[in-house]
Amino acid sequence: MISKQAITATNNLRSIFPFASARQAFGAVLKTLAIEHGEILLPAYIGWSSREGSGVFDPIAALDLDYCFYALDERMHIDLESLRTALLTGKIRVLVIIHYFGYVDPSYKEAVRMAREHGVFVVEDEAHALLSDVITGICGREGDVSIYSFHKMLPLESGGAAVVNHPESDWWHGLHPMPEARLVLSDYDLHTIATQRIANALTVDRLIRELAPLVEPLWGSPRDGEVPQTYPVLIRTCSRDHLYYAMNAAGFGVVSLYHTMIEQITPERYPHSHAISHCILNLPVHQDASPDDMKAMIRTLALLLEESRCIA
Repeated sequence: MISKQAITATNNLRSIFPFASARQAFGAVLKTLAIEHGEILLPAYIGWSSREGSGVFDPIAALDLDYCFYALDERMHIDLESLRTALLTGKIRVLVIIHYFGYVDPSYKEAVRMAREHGVFVVEDEAHALLSDVITGICGREGDVSIYSFHKMLPLESGGAAVVNHPESDWWHGLHPMPEARLVLSDYDLHTIATQRIANALTVDRLIRELAPLVEPLWGSPRDGEVPQTYPVLIRTCSRDHLYYAMNAAGFGVVSLYHTMIEQITPERYPHSHAISHCILNLPVHQDASPDDMKAMIRTLALLLEESRCIA
């Protein structure tokens, strides 16, 4: 039997709870879980700045929760052996997976599977991956809850959400959204925004190859379904900080995510994280720019590299 139209209201349901920011949404999730014993397991690549704090780590510190980290490799991919070692301690209550810059880790699904084997609750931090979730669905569906940040991908000052993937569970019943916060997903043409970001990233990826080995893509072109927040590159042969200031002075809003690790992530224990932190530069590919803007940005970057006398 097939009805004339879909009538099962609980089929494919995702409950979205709006908050003022992603970190407030994450904090509300942690409070609702009421973690009295055990640890939050995070990737060892979390930044800090005097203006914005440390994002995903701030709610953990504010709630005085126990935490630990799993390592990332030299390409900022999940080190599955490090993750496995942490899970085997039996102390982990929550695993946090961060979809950095809108890209999805090749071991994402395997990491979630490992967490499930140990009965661990999974949070997907999608502050950078809103469109990789809602437009293409390549992330955000494996975990128990996903965290959105609207201002990281849309022209907004604030806004975030917690998205519950399994409303039939009961943990989220104590999750109280902020009444003054609102959802904005229906205000924008998200498909067109995603298409523009992908086109810009593909243009950058093609042109940046001409600057090798002075500039090295961290991951390269977005794979099918990945909608970039920025395009990350590594600057190994000259001062990343000099290029950061020079590019911004030239009118190209590059950032460095993240130029400073939180102090809990030490260079002795997590050398790959600090090595990336010291040379990463994130090129803008947002929807306000065009492929021609991308070409101008890469031309400017090439000139600055030449002026800086970078060495190959």
